[in-house]
Amino acid sequence: MKKLFLLAAVLACTLQVSRAQSSELGIALGISSYKGDISHSLFQTRFWHFAAGVHFRRSFNNRWSYRLGGYYGTVSGDDSRTSDPFNQFRNLNFKSSLLEGHMVFEFNFFEFQTANRRSTWTPYLMGGVSVFRFNPKGQLGDDWFELQPLGTEGQGTAAYPDRTRYRRLQIAIPFGGGFKFRLGERFGLNIEVGARRTYTDYLDDISTTYPDKAVLLAENGPMAVLFSDRTPDMNTDLNTDRQRGDAAHKDWYMFAMVQLNFTLSRKYNDNCEPFEGKLR
Repeated sequence: MKKLFLLAAVLACTLQVSRAQSSELGIALGISSYKGDISHSLFQTRFWHFAAGVHFRRSFNNRWSYRLGGYYGTVSGDDSRTSDPFNQFRNLNFKSSLLEGHMVFEFNFFEFQTANRRSTWTPYLMGGVSVFRFNPKGQLGDDWFELQPLGTEGQGTAAYPDRTRYRRLQIAIPFGGGFKFRLGERFGLNIEVGARRTYTDYLDDISTTYPDKAVLLAENGPMAVLFSDRTPDMNTDLNTDRQRGDAAHKDWYMFAMVQLNFTLSRKYNDNCEPFEGKLR
């Protein structure tokens, strides 16, 4: 009978621990980068920028949690700083701020919650959905100009009715992973790398072909012409309908962050001590 009670007590405790929930607030610091028509990799360090954010995490149990967060970063690219001959001839550049809100789910390979004193560390995976706003700008001298209103590829002109002005508010699919570490009674540390698959090809304002300069000048103005074609042939019509970007592949961006977490849970039932006295 005593053994049966012991088995029942251990089982009850295990179920209680597996369902224990905790909440955290955190800040994140790291880098942001982009992959598109100028930078062909998320890991080109010359185009990395500082990024920061805040988040709230709620653990369903020791394996699963969700996170609501807001991140801010910058993405940029410059053809003149690449080794690709096509890019160097094209000679375009851009930078854009990124403001993202996301909801992701996290799966821990080992049982882990910062509030659980038995936790130490775990690798984890994450995935979900994000909404982000971007605003690509091109540089002229010391000044930067918004590119989306210019319609640099003929957007908004009668000659290119299939090219509408892209929206600067978009949806992306974040996924990635990292490691979680428990630092003490109330603090934890995450190291996370998360790529974002977007559904736009205009993070860098580059996607299709060069438009006709006469059309662009007449309908979108001289600034649109200037930022549309910056090749050595910019004063001719040689580039009309030539490739400017790769419309077959959407753009990506990435946040690689170190997250410092503070648990809001003062109590966490992570042991079977209440049963020990009853079994003596």
